[in-house]
Parts: sequence; structure tokens; C-alpha cells
Amino acid sequence: MKISPLALICMLSACSAATIGPGASAPNSSSEPATASAPEEPTPLPANPAAIPAEEAPASPYESETEAPALAFSIDQANFGRDVFRASCTACHSSSEFSDRSFKFKWRRRSAGDLYRHMYSTMPEDAPGSLAPSEYVALVAYVLRLNGVDAGEGELPADEEALEGLSLAAIAN
Repeated sequence: MKISPLALICMLSACSAATIGPGASAPNSSSEPATASAPEEPTPLPANPAAIPAEEAPASPYESETEAPALAFSIDQANFGRDVFRASCTACHSSSEFSDRSFKFKWRRRSAGDLYRHMYSTMPEDAPGSLAPSEYVALVAYVLRLNGVDAGEGELPADEEALEGLSLAAIAN
């Protein structure tokens, strides 16, 4: 099994933290003698996590996990994407290749912005970027629908930057 250098560093960091223990520091590498001190008692966590004062709570860009951006698209947007797919993509592609295991594995850790950018910069093969932004984002909605993501009330924006914050992790299910 091949391990990336970043994964190796993370594993080594976790290992040394577990070996050293919480509240302790790494061994002294200088020539000064080490001084023994009593281990600090860990601060007990409150029984109710909501009791943690706001200044101690971890920072999050969203008030709660339920407010994180969602892949919101409407049935109409996905249907428009299906129509664009039939008109512009079926000469080279079948819809099944956008919902198979290989597709899900490749895209599940990427963003809707990545998929939009890929489509915009490479498709149609004979004229990349020739569709309207609303058509490309409708294609993204169609691909999400092909992968079992439920449609909602909103629509995906035809804005690559806004799409960057929308994870495609839902297609892995």
C-alpha cells in the first residue's frame, strides 16, 4: 500500500501525540537536564456541551452543521440539465457513465465547482465553453439527480465560486 507523505506526517504526529500524552511536551532535545513535574490534571468537560462559553467553542463559518451549504437544485433545473445533456452530450456520452462507481469514486471528494469547471473547460469536446453558464450548472444538477441526490426548493447558482463550497460527497451514497 502506498502512503502519501502528508498522510505519513499526520500518522507520525498522531502517534507522537499519543506517546507523549495530553498536556505533556516532547522530550527536551537540548543539553539542559529535564526537570520532573507532576502531570497536569486534564480539565473536565462539562456534561452539557452547550455550556461551553462561546469564546471556547471551536470556530465554524456556519452557526451549526445544519446551516452548511447544501446541494440545492430544483427538479426543473435537473430536467433542464437532462434536456441540455440530450441535445449536446449524447453524441459522445451516455448518462450511465455519470453515475457509475468509477464516476462516484472520482468525484465524491470534490466540489460542484470542480465539476462545473471541468464541464465548462472541456465540453462539448468540439467547442468547450460554448454553452451558457445556466446550461452548465443545469448539467451539474442533472448529474446530481442521476446520482440519487434529492432535488429541493433552491437552484444551484451559475457561479463557479459559489459552487466551490458545495461538496459532492452526497454522490458517494
